[in-house]
Amino acid sequence: MKTEQVLADVEIGYKGKTLKLKCLLDTGASLSIISKDLAEKIGAFIPFEEPKKPYIIRTADEKGKLKIVGESLLEVVFQGIEVPGRVLFEVAENLRGDLHLVIGRPEIDKWDIIFTPEGPRPRKVPIEFELI
Repeated sequence: MKTEQVLADVEIGYKGKTLKLKCLLDTGASLSIISKDLAEKIGAFIPFEEPKKPYIIRTADEKGKLKIVGESLLEVVFQGIEVPGRVLFEVAENLRGDLHLVIGRPEIDKWDIIFTPEGPRPRKVPIEFELI
């Protein structure tokens, strides 16, 4: 798969503030992750409070581990298509410097994303969710 097939244009929003950026779609990631810097920049960083504590996940990042320190609940426009509701991102303190947003397998499946030669896109527009 080519790099342009795993990168996508997104717009994230929180309380009226929006930011446009490229994100990585990672079919091997069990979570969707946002960097702490980006979560703070948009004003959506929710740090964990007792009894919930920061935790470590293993990953392919240069140190092999990410420290998850909070959450962000964001509105998302994926490749120009609005995702219904809001999306929960885990906030990583040490996400790789050039990477700020990772869309993981749960959202890839939920949004029914397919990978085409032109890049990733939802199979159906508008994006619809199913309860089975």
